[in-house]
Amino acid sequence: MQTQTFRPIPNENKSGLTKVATNIWTIEAPDCICYRPPMQPRYPYTHRAVVIRLKDNSLFIISPIRLTNDIRADIDALGTLKYIVSPNNIHHLHMGGWSQAYPDAKLYASPRLDSKRKDLTFYKTLSTDEPEPEWKDEIDQCVFGSGNGFVDEIVFFHHESNTVVFTDMIMDFDSAAFSSISRVTAQLNQMYKHTPRGMQLANMFNRESLRNSLNTVRSWGAEHLIVAHSPWLCVDGKEEVTKFLDFAFDWLTPRPTIVEAAITAVWFLVALLIILPGHALIVLILDIVYPKLIKQN
Repeated sequence: MQTQTFRPIPNENKSGLTKVATNIWTIEAPDCICYRPPMQPRYPYTHRAVVIRLKDNSLFIISPIRLTNDIRADIDALGTLKYIVSPNNIHHLHMGGWSQAYPDAKLYASPRLDSKRKDLTFYKTLSTDEPEPEWKDEIDQCVFGSGNGFVDEIVFFHHESNTVVFTDMIMDFDSAAFSSISRVTAQLNQMYKHTPRGMQLANMFNRESLRNSLNTVRSWGAEHLIVAHSPWLCVDGKEEVTKFLDFAFDWLTPRPTIVEAAITAVWFLVALLIILPGHALIVLILDIVYPKLIKQN
């Protein structure tokens, strides 16, 4: 994996949009979201939205980032925004702002999001591999998860550009931007070009379903691959995408049933006895005790 090349994010853009391929762009967020995954210190997540232009000149946006006047001008120059999509129940923070700016656009929820964001009016929840009629001829989708799991993710494939879009099922970070402890814990949590350990644990009981989903993604034969969190723009080339998926999802390699059961049992115990208490201890020390000590000094 160390020898694989990734297309860099351009240093200078005339707009906030970065073109990946025909009729597909990313919007690189200028700011970061601070989040604490299990067994991690708090650190900033770089993130991006993905914009797809359909043949009728309508726009389909995945994981909308914070909307600014400049971004809105860029979007309006591309076409008419009709579809605002949350690919999982974590990527939803800025949907309200986009909905206010584009009241005629339809909001699409990922599984479990409608109960989490009761302040938003969703047109529909995407919970199957069947694309909506509005985009079925141009965009495929695949649910990574059971459809009602803790974190189910909708992965999308844009036919015209031959691009697959992941969100949190694969992550990558620039270790140089982290503290020493963050680098170590991010490595332990497999957050470099891989499915994070937390997402693995959230799907420990439906690994077979995820294998089927991965086979669906492989069948698309993508030439470009985008993830929401990475210091690079995308992976280019069918062979490179295949290699990337092999590494990112090596934890789904089929094993004998008894081995699968043993792995699931071990990880369940690790989550229950180590990760959850460890996470609570980290939060206690870094979010409660340490800030109080700083104020006293």
